[in-house]
Amino acid sequence: MADSTGAALADFSSAWRTDELKSEHTQQAALRRARTEIPELRGLLDEAVAALHASLALVIEGFPLDTAALAIAAGALGRVDPSHNGPNPDTLVHDVVDSEARPYRDPDPFHTDSPLLAHPHAYLGLLCVRPSPAGDGHTVLVSAADIAAEIADRSHLRALQDPYPFALPRTPGNDEPSITAHPILTMSDGDVTVRYCPVRVAAGAELAGHTLDAEHADALGAFERALDTQHLPTTFLLRAGELLLLDNRRLLHGRTDVGPAGVGRHLKRVKVHHAHVQAPAC
Repeated sequence: MADSTGAALADFSSAWRTDELKSEHTQQAALRRARTEIPELRGLLDEAVAALHASLALVIEGFPLDTAALAIAAGALGRVDPSHNGPNPDTLVHDVVDSEARPYRDPDPFHTDSPLLAHPHAYLGLLCVRPSPAGDGHTVLVSAADIAAEIADRSHLRALQDPYPFALPRTPGNDEPSITAHPILTMSDGDVTVRYCPVRVAAGAELAGHTLDAEHADALGAFERALDTQHLPTTFLLRAGELLLLDNRRLLHGRTDVGPAGVGRHLKRVKVHHAHVQAPAC
């Protein structure tokens, strides 16, 4: 993004409060105005949407470090969802910060976001406000299609398209464990989509009465071994002002570890549904 475009977007977004932008109608109204008032932004967003559909992920450099600007620009992909985005409900933009309270974070294994929803978010946006001072905390991406191609046994691919148990988090006042069930891979007409969270799948498989049979346990093992294949992932460090947009249904993402010197690493995250998807239910 050119400096002038970034400055114009930051100036435009200063007139909007984040809580105003929780409405899809307001998001789209703000986006229409931004595209009209900043012609360079219109072309940039059109190119970004086309590139994302073609390559599943892209990075926009020089993006303003502004919450409202992120929400407005992400509206070009669909409905920016204020629900299911972090521990606090009704959060349009979630701040992911490595703080003094958590000075060391193990690697975040490959996963997709919102795997428990009936309709997982289609896209994620991650804006780097401050990278780790130590240069760790690299982003790691791998496509579902590449993982499927790595699994040689067709019976494993068939089994991965059956429903697997995902454990639901316990809610206050209800200590009874429960699950939802979804395929890990879905393959149709050459398109491969994925939903996966290793913690939720492992916990779901351990719940009484839902132990995986040998066929599905073997298939899950083949999937996890494919995720460990060294030549498939793309690894890179997001730098300040870089906005990563990714297809949450066709890519798995993760993060390398963040050491003690990484305190202060800060990303802003948005989650986006296709415009026609209504409020999902778990």
